[in-house]
Amino acid sequence: MDATLEEKRQALLRLELRRRREEALRLPRPERRPESPLVPLGGAGPDAATEPPLFLVHAAGGSVAPYVALAAILGADRPVYALEDPGLHGGVTGDRDLAELAALYLAEVRELRPYGPLHLGGWSVGGAVALEMARLDGGAALTFLLDTGVADEPSRPGDDELAAWFDADLAAMGAELDDEERARRFPVFAANVRGLLAFRPTRVEGRVVLFCAENCEPAKLDRWRPYADDVQVVAGDHYTMLQAAHAEALAAAMRERFSEVSVR
Repeated sequence: MDATLEEKRQALLRLELRRRREEALRLPRPERRPESPLVPLGGAGPDAATEPPLFLVHAAGGSVAPYVALAAILGADRPVYALEDPGLHGGVTGDRDLAELAALYLAEVRELRPYGPLHLGGWSVGGAVALEMARLDGGAALTFLLDTGVADEPSRPGDDELAAWFDADLAAMGAELDDEERARRFPVFAANVRGLLAFRPTRVEGRVVLFCAENCEPAKLDRWRPYADDVQVVAGDHYTMLQAAHAEALAAAMRERFSEVSVR
């Protein structure tokens, strides 16, 4: 492809992803019940209506925005929904058990899709919640773990340590928050990180696929091997693997797993 045409294509893609991200962050959403954490992100493609939806659980920050680029690509094939943390909209945070959060989200998902196998996934903390949803439901055909970590042993960091992690997380994503917004989002981040650090994975029914960022440590892969049926390293680091530069490669890998499940 001509370099100039490719640059134009990439520029148009960036504009489209920016538009979709703004739509995803805009509240209230007409398609979404105010009390529901489910946010529709994709599914306008001609084949989307015939494929089971994919449900993606928010990461530590609680927002669905990190999934916008990925959903824009996968949405050509199937409906894509993301679950946004109710704590961002006045819900309770505090000490959090990921199994309880998974039960809440599973009820929402099963209200939308009462029958049939589920396709679940999540980035970072979201992968752990998705795995718990698969365990509770027993009917998940496919669960994606997107660079989800597992602690060596349970721990409970204090607020000062978590605040430093939160600032590092924001810096890595290039996000800037004013004091009011930071105060609103930090309790959600802290609750989710503490929940992840107390989380212990188990084997579940259905296929579990771990996509690890390209710089992930071998120990991380080893900790997941007893619980994941497939482990693959994908392009990008923990933060960029979902962004436009690498989202197409991640979506292609996910589509391969969808096709493997559909022919079983």
